[in-house]
Amino acid sequence: MRILRGLLYLVLGLAVLIGILFVAARFKDGPIAMIPGGPLEAGELVNDPVTDWSFAADVPEIELQLSYQPSSRTTWIVVHDGRAFVPVSLSFPPGKRWHLAADQNGSALLRIEGRRYPVQLERVRDEAEASQVFEVLRGKYPPPPGSGGGAWLFEVISR
Repeated sequence: MRILRGLLYLVLGLAVLIGILFVAARFKDGPIAMIPGGPLEAGELVNDPVTDWSFAADVPEIELQLSYQPSSRTTWIVVHDGRAFVPVSLSFPPGKRWHLAADQNGSALLRIEGRRYPVQLERVRDEAEASQVFEVLRGKYPPPPGSGGGAWLFEVISR
């Protein structure tokens, strides 16, 4: 009985610590791995329009904040023919909603290797174009867990 009570306290303690981590991350400049963080404030702001995103082709992850939301997240970036794209799995991680907001208003800020870029995210609806980019994506990243639930693709456009 004491062992079960000890395990219960351990599980409750871990749950509280994880909850504290998620709350504390909201006050941090940027996300902590997969945990959403606060607004992207640090780093040089690049106001010059970017016409060729090739410099980000080998960057594994970026930080993204929708301009009108106080939180940021870590995500992937894919570069194809100098154009940048942000893929989003519709099933992993569960509970995510930022892609729905971005589809309505894609005004965003990306932080790539410490530099911040004001951008517009525009959902790619052309299936032929999307399949070319997803082919590049498959060569760069392993499929995420639960990736059978579909995916969207947003093109990154400087503003």
